Amino acid sequence: MGSSRPKWLSVSAALTILTIVVSLSVSYSANNQLFSTVKMPVLRSYGGITFEDIRNLELWRVVTAQLIHAKQAHMLLNAFCLFLLGILVESKLGGLRTFWIWLIAGGIATAISPILVEPPWNVGTGASQATFALAGCATALALFGVLDRKRAWTLIAIVALPGFALDLLYGGYPKPGHLVGFVLGMIFGGFYLSGGNVTANWYQRS
Repeated sequence: MGSSRPKWLSVSAALTILTIVVSLSVSYSANNQLFSTVKMPVLRSYGGITFEDIRNLELWRVVTAQLIHAKQAHMLLNAFCLFLLGILVESKLGGLRTFWIWLIAGGIATAISPILVEPPWNVGTGASQATFALAGCATALALFGVLDRKRAWTLIAIVALPGFALDLLYGGYPKPGHLVGFVLGMIFGGFYLSGGNVTANWYQRS
């Protein structure tokens, strides 16, 4: 399923570049600075997502919300992780499946991410939910030996461990968006595994 195209022509690279360009553009539009902190209520007007938006069927926000960030330094970290994990997953699942993980798993996780946040700060944004989804998918693939485990575990640890640690440090619990993204990513990985003989072959080797 992997592609022989250069990494800079990959779906993961395109999503990464789009994230950087859109987030910096929103930052400049809102505050006249490329690297600024944009308040969450302001981000809603630029495509952030709330439960009210979902009830109003403004589903386009599932896409736009993942591209915008409150803090641009955090965005660059997310973009870096999105590229590395995306390339890893895309090497086995291909660009289209990787895109669906970003869109569906990342989008759902972003939409529910503000579930415990009070208005007007309850706006889902950012690429971190998608990176956790890719980490979850990579976990499923690594467990069954589809990915190089040393490389996969290293990248998964870079994304998931600091993310969950910061969640616990500042919130006292893992953020719902991160947990949901990770679980949905594992489900996507499970669908890939169940679509072939990967699972059966793993049991035969065990």
